Amino acid sequence: MKSTAKAAPRVAGLREYRRKRKFEATPEPVAPPRLEVVATPAQAGRRFCVQEHHASRLHYDFRLEINGVLKSWAIPKGPSLDPEVRRLAMATEDHPLEYLTFEGAIPEGNYGAGEVIVWDTGEYEAVGETPPLRQWEQGYIKFRLRGKKLHGEFALTFMPPRQGGAEPAEKDGRERANAWLLIKKRDEAARFGDTAALHPGSVLKLRRSRRAATAAPVSAGPRLVPEAPAETPLRPMLATLAAEPFRDPNWLFEIKWDGVRAIAQVRRGRVRLVSRSTRDLSRQYPELARFPQALDAVLDGEIVALDADGRSSFHRLQRRMNLTGKAEIERMSEQVPVVFYAFDLLSLRGRDLTRLPLEERKQKLATLGWSGPWRYSDHVVGDGIGLFELARRRGLEGIVAKRANAPYEAGRSRLWLKFKLQQRQEAVIVGYTDPQGSRSGFGALLLAVFEPRENAFVYIGRVGTGFDAPTRDDLLRRFRPAATSPALGAPARAHFVQPEWVAEVKFAEWTPAGQLRAPVYLGLRPDKTPRECLREVPHA
Repeated sequence: MKSTAKAAPRVAGLREYRRKRKFEATPEPVAPPRLEVVATPAQAGRRFCVQEHHASRLHYDFRLEINGVLKSWAIPKGPSLDPEVRRLAMATEDHPLEYLTFEGAIPEGNYGAGEVIVWDTGEYEAVGETPPLRQWEQGYIKFRLRGKKLHGEFALTFMPPRQGGAEPAEKDGRERANAWLLIKKRDEAARFGDTAALHPGSVLKLRRSRRAATAAPVSAGPRLVPEAPAETPLRPMLATLAAEPFRDPNWLFEIKWDGVRAIAQVRRGRVRLVSRSTRDLSRQYPELARFPQALDAVLDGEIVALDADGRSSFHRLQRRMNLTGKAEIERMSEQVPVVFYAFDLLSLRGRDLTRLPLEERKQKLATLGWSGPWRYSDHVVGDGIGLFELARRRGLEGIVAKRANAPYEAGRSRLWLKFKLQQRQEAVIVGYTDPQGSRSGFGALLLAVFEPRENAFVYIGRVGTGFDAPTRDDLLRRFRPAATSPALGAPARAHFVQPEWVAEVKFAEWTPAGQLRAPVYLGLRPDKTPRECLREVPHA
């Protein structure tokens, strides 16, 4: 390898891996003595894995198969699908290919002691004609990932030690002879606001549960999807806020329902409802306990309460969202009934449909037996501008555009776009001010959003309208005090609370300082988690 200013330093290969480990004491795979390069570039495999490693500090080990070994980098904050995020990636020793599927606990006293799971795995392809090994030697690797969680084009670029200059992103104060950056490229797989923490769990355990479900005897009854633990339900696909609607025959356009997003897991007609934040909503909405047909399916849709004009009303739904007593829930289900508008079909009669194009999924969805509170959410093809104007005339929240040939992928996506007629933001409540004049309870709520790059909540202003006296009293009963401010930039003179409750507000615009102008409180969102509250700014 030529020695250049940009070239990455070599590591000691599998010899270094063997030197650091006591294989009689660790469950890690033994690296048998063999040639460091066992394949030509044309023959080399193209697998990758990411391991979540709970060592002295949590980090993620990113590994690419290059010429018979796994080139490896430790990423403290984990990979991200956000193209605006740069992740520090520290090159470590090469690992054997057997490490692609290694999971287990490395005992105390051993190198890298701690729990290891396979966070993601799949295949990759190099971008360009230069073989991956040569790219690695030159200190710049471009590749596309096809994993369970990571997709699209990335780059790893070596950061040579700087003399008297600024340190690279995420500095830890040490000279970085092995420092690289992992960068997500802007493509259809990009997800703004994405973090590794949003995709928890082992992909191997999920795969094993699917194999077990497939192998179940027929007499046990067909399974809609593999039985997953109650705390790990399917995660929904989320739309990215966009600026202007458009016309395009390759896109489907739907009404944006103003309610609570839910995944409906239907087994022989019995329904389990799961929110975005993994809460089981089934008890909350008893009128949705059974689907009109005794089938097995997984539906994605929205629970909504309709007003007298047939419009979804978040204000009406608020009367149902925070009830706890059975008698109260049953009484309100008669006074404020809800319906479920299904707009996607993820599984039907045991078959996973998520890799099918959206237009095919919706064709199958439309044929199910819709009646009572279960309704099919229709769409128009191509004319987003016309549907947006119709939504404006009807006083609706907005519309959603979805790429017709897109598969269903969990998490935020640019293959789904949302266009709102009024600006709205989900924000975590971090405190409140004292009441003024004749007002009781509190004056205004302090609001924040989660900023992934800071790994912290950031203050975005206060909301003091949209409450009545019972609402203020109810909110104060829910709050738990905090000794210090949970959010960066929050005013000092306030009563701080634990960042546990999410509110939805409408507002006029974002100020130049990044705060809400003229916000109005709409209600609590118990279906959302505080770390989901990312600042929503329209993308072109």
